[in-house]
Amino acid sequence: MGAKAQTADEKIKSLAEKYKRIDQFSADVSYSTVNERMGFSNTQTGKIAVDSERYVLTFGSTEKWLSDGKTEYIGTKEDDHSQILYFCPGQNEEAIVNFTMLLTFYANNHTAEFDGEHIKLKSAGEAAYVAAMLELSGDEIKAVAFEDDFGTVYRYELSGFSTDISGASFTINESEYKEKIDERAGCN
Repeated sequence: MGAKAQTADEKIKSLAEKYKRIDQFSADVSYSTVNERMGFSNTQTGKIAVDSERYVLTFGSTEKWLSDGKTEYIGTKEDDHSQILYFCPGQNEEAIVNFTMLLTFYANNHTAEFDGEHIKLKSAGEAAYVAAMLELSGDEIKAVAFEDDFGTVYRYELSGFSTDISGASFTINESEYKEKIDERAGCN
């Protein structure tokens, strides 16, 4: 562990402090899921905007992930059907990480070590992933990747990072979705 582990821990501490000071941001996202063992991969491009406890992540006009601070939503539209899922805040079981914490999730309960220019992370607590990685360019996070216990890797590559979220809408038109699936039982 020695100096390298110490240095990686210092690096994630400084990154967490930097990104925690940014309570709103927007960026372009290239999102990919890959599981070589199961033989699938998928890549989508979209946009993310975060404002404190709210986020909106869109992939074209067919998919929207949103939290208005009270409810989390996933809305998908396809040619043959459309559906919206509802979750309690922070309990979206479809998300590998809470998107409001995409750039700071590693701030607590993670061990870190350098892997070249990247930082490999392991959660010391309960998480939807078994490993994570921060891909860096200097003092900037360029991508975040997570691996679940099935071997699926979820990667969010960010570009065009800005603290300007003008034009972001943290609402969803529920009437656009035919099927409604409510997973909010037991919300606090």
